[in-house]
Amino acid sequence: MPGIGGGICQVSSTLYNAVLRAGLEIVERRNHSLPVSYVPKGQDATFAEGAINFRFKNTTGKYIVIRSEVEGRQLTVKLFGTMPANVRYEIESRTVRLLEPPVREIPNAYAPSGSRRVLQAGKAGFVVETYRTLVRDGKKVSRERVSRDTYRPTPSVVLVGGARPGSDSADGGGGGARGGGVNRTPLLEDGVQTQE
Repeated sequence: MPGIGGGICQVSSTLYNAVLRAGLEIVERRNHSLPVSYVPKGQDATFAEGAINFRFKNTTGKYIVIRSEVEGRQLTVKLFGTMPANVRYEIESRTVRLLEPPVREIPNAYAPSGSRRVLQAGKAGFVVETYRTLVRDGKKVSRERVSRDTYRPTPSVVLVGGARPGSDSADGGGGGARGGGVNRTPLLEDGVQTQE
């Protein structure tokens, strides 16, 4: 899949897409905390050494060869094996919920009391479901949900005038996307620790 950056995650995400379309069993896979640019939401697979992995199972009963190459700025992953010619898989990802960005307020005793200035606009998060449909002889035979992924919203950062540091206004309206709380632990993705 063409795209900028991505590192190891671009490789694992591209392999994940090939595996999905080959109808193989997904053993372990996790989405990124934020959407990536090189695959649709719900079709990415992040990686972090010793913490997050992507694993799948060869359920064909025969050998599979994985071939990958980078040509120019494009990564291609191909799976070679035995698969009936009359069988294919369709992948569909759809957003089932938008997550409103929380507001993180930064107090500033020197700004006019009651003033509010947006330092950074927030971005919505998403809950995405991905389905795989088995098509045999041109007819849809079965459909399964392969994942339900949450991409966190990015908070809006607002400077609040007249508030003292340490007052209750700091981080007002918090609420994270995972389990209803704010995840303060830095996440590991693509082998890199991300700062919250």
